[in-house]
Amino acid sequence: MICPACGYDNIDGVDLCENCGMDLAGLDLPGGGEVIQNPLFKKPLRELPLKDPIVFAPSAKVLEAVQAMRDRDDGCVFVTDKARRLIGVFTERDLVVRVAGRGRNPATTQLGEVMTHDPVTLQVGDPLAWALHRMGVDGHRHLPILDGEKLVGLLSVRQVMRYLTGEA
Repeated sequence: MICPACGYDNIDGVDLCENCGMDLAGLDLPGGGEVIQNPLFKKPLRELPLKDPIVFAPSAKVLEAVQAMRDRDDGCVFVTDKARRLIGVFTERDLVVRVAGRGRNPATTQLGEVMTHDPVTLQVGDPLAWALHRMGVDGHRHLPILDGEKLVGLLSVRQVMRYLTGEA
């Protein structure tokens, strides 16, 4: 079975794509959810209204990142190098677990010390179904969207829901 997300040719009958982990269960059945799946598999992320990500250097202080998250009502900021290549993400969970939970001072702690390294990313050409899969399976509320190696946008669960309900 060909994976509709990544195009990998899997052995017939497998439930998960061996290349990307996409759930294939039931897709080989006649009429297996075609009504909802086809539009989601065809819609590339570049056609969605992606948010501009909040970007900081690894040397930025946690307090600056938290203030930016609050001001923009975002649950994360991205940490990039000078060429805007993604090196990490700092989330509300990182704030609770790695900063407050360890008694660190957000005014002096650098993002590079407490960020999540090598976050899951998607490419602008990936289908919306793949983003939904990553959000559901991995529990991500925010996904960085790349064009090659360059960070170009942020996709959140909130944005996906607005798109699916026609509010976007």
